[in-house]
Amino acid sequence: MSISRNAFLATFSHITRAGITGTNARVPRITKPIVSAPMNGWSGPSLVAAVANHGGFPVYPIGYFTDKNKIINELRSILPLLKDSELQKDEQLGSEGGASFLPYGVGFITFWLDRQGPELLLSLLEGKADDPNRRSSPRPPAAFWFSFGDYKPYLKLIREHGAAGTKVIVQVQTVREALEAQQENVDVIVLQGTEAGGHGAQRVSPLMTLIPEATQALKKKASEAGSKLAMPAILAAGGISTASQLAAVQAMGASGAVVGTGFMPTHESLGPQKAKDLILQAGDGSESTVRTRIFDELRGFDWPRGFNGRVVRNLVTKREEEDLRERGLFEQKGVAAFKLLKEDRTGAKQDWERVVKEQDYDLLPLFAGTGVGMLTKQVSAAEFIDQLLDEGK
Repeated sequence: MSISRNAFLATFSHITRAGITGTNARVPRITKPIVSAPMNGWSGPSLVAAVANHGGFPVYPIGYFTDKNKIINELRSILPLLKDSELQKDEQLGSEGGASFLPYGVGFITFWLDRQGPELLLSLLEGKADDPNRRSSPRPPAAFWFSFGDYKPYLKLIREHGAAGTKVIVQVQTVREALEAQQENVDVIVLQGTEAGGHGAQRVSPLMTLIPEATQALKKKASEAGSKLAMPAILAAGGISTASQLAAVQAMGASGAVVGTGFMPTHESLGPQKAKDLILQAGDGSESTVRTRIFDELRGFDWPRGFNGRVVRNLVTKREEEDLRERGLFEQKGVAAFKLLKEDRTGAKQDWERVVKEQDYDLLPLFAGTGVGMLTKQVSAAEFIDQLLDEGK
């Protein structure tokens, strides 16, 4: 597959061209149009490094953060895992306009960032995730990803405080939102279809219609505006687990794919082996997964209306679907709601913490997309990327 004219790779060409003058050293480069999604509880330093080391672009999930310093320390732990030790030195790697970047992005749940304030974003823009002992200018992440909320105030911060060349990725679920992101001159738009695992819009088209409709509208708007409005790189997110699916979304107008579920059962992901096994055993994604808000209600995360999450079906979703739960369940929070669901279970755990500790996926949410049925074998992140690109066979 030729990727020489890939719009996504061109967006990150200042990373792709990275090298060290006068040496034969190699550095992690973005050479493959594969983005590992920012999955809370799954995309840790090992997975981020593994994807970067193999030419993909990983996005680290900020998630439901409350401790800025903890996030920064974990991001710093990625650096030694990158296969090229030159990244730990003072050479300018992946530079644009005199700045240099770390070969990954960080992903924010935008409404959660609103609640916590912009201090973490500003710290990352200042390069605080880089090695604090580095003598040269600290390097920020190459990109910032925003989903689920109004990202526009943070664009202003990035453009005022970020280094030239810092990229912005925005995930959207509708054509209208894609056009709004284009108007804001974001660098990459992720079109998330209903097939996607994890959180997304309750009302959203499948990628088969969302990609061509959105790309057509974006191209038309860019053509009408002339040089005043650019055509952003487009990525597709939702149920993509195979090379044929990647080829299909590219044929419809996407430059590449954002993949989450496919990376979950890889050796390097953070998830427990029990959960990885359940992913590999799930089978037909249309039968084994369902979209629901119930876990957000149970955990008290207070997601905005209009969003829900696709999960692997379990006891909780079964009781929701069959309407066997108490009518007031959605008004309950956390432990109390789980106790309601567990009343008919022998040896049920006593609280939410115990459920988490014992990995009881009859009750815990296991977020996954419809492509889960095509995942049957545990592999490394590099092997999975090769499978997506139909390489190494």
